[in-house]
Amino acid sequence: MSRYVRKLNCETIVLDDEIMILNPDGLTLTKLSPVGGFCWSLLSLAHSTDSLSAAVREHYQGTVPSVDQDISGFLNDLLECELIEAAD
Repeated sequence: MSRYVRKLNCETIVLDDEIMILNPDGLTLTKLSPVGGFCWSLLSLAHSTDSLSAAVREHYQGTVPSVDQDISGFLNDLLECELIEAAD
């Protein structure tokens, strides 16, 4: 199973309880939801879709059944924005 980690050049910006990620290479600013921000904080270390999904379930009691699908989509979005990379 693939594992992913944040790219080192990306900067995290917290402004009025909003989390944004600056990618200086792509000159992009990506706003994250609170759950996305939680996942982003975990991606300082390598994680798979399953390990992130488990962490979200544990942190947010009563999560929706589609959490695995949501995390997979989130990781794909981060890959497209070049904010994360494969760790393996």
